[in-house]
Amino acid sequence: MLGLRHYYQDGTRQHRVLDGVDVRFERGESVALLGASGTGKSTLLNLIAGIEPPAAGQVWVAGVELSRLGERERTLFRRRHIGFIYQFFNLIPSLTLLENVRLPRELNGARPRDARKLALELLQRVGLGDRAGAYPEQISGGEQQRVAIARALAHRPALILADEPTGSLDAATGTEVLALLLDAVRRDGTTLLMVTHSESVAEAAQRRLRLGNGALVPA
Repeated sequence: MLGLRHYYQDGTRQHRVLDGVDVRFERGESVALLGASGTGKSTLLNLIAGIEPPAAGQVWVAGVELSRLGERERTLFRRRHIGFIYQFFNLIPSLTLLENVRLPRELNGARPRDARKLALELLQRVGLGDRAGAYPEQISGGEQQRVAIARALAHRPALILADEPTGSLDAATGTEVLALLLDAVRRDGTTLLMVTHSESVAEAAQRRLRLGNGALVPA
């Protein structure tokens, strides 16, 4: 559950970004977050992920109050329990697809052999098992987003946060990527919160919320 008041400080002026947001996301639920640019959608994701602490209020994820943790503790929690999917993939270009996917598991202490096995299974699941040895620059944007999804699932997170996961993809590829995300919700019981400007993407979610003027309301 989230109860947030968050402000950015710019010189002597305070700009209200989120004010009194109070919301709960259930396990196995898919939620679409809509809103115009600059309304605080990415800020909300960063608060939930523990990337930014709230100026006031509480952020709870998987029974842990992130707002009480220090920066290092939040980083470790995020590594273990949260998967983040970015619009522009954020794959490590010097690593193969297999290495990109296995890295989160290994950072959490898994044996290299076990991490490799799971990474291969996930690449198979997103249709890229035969490209495991390729590098990000050698595959298309849609394929890179599929790898990003596999990477986000590698440590079996309780929560997936997706920031415009289909925003840079064509319609057909975006539909495939959305299906993969919703499959993770059904298969693994993962909670999915995705920021989107696409009405078709939002319609596929179980719940739609809209953020504007610091408030979060049903869409």
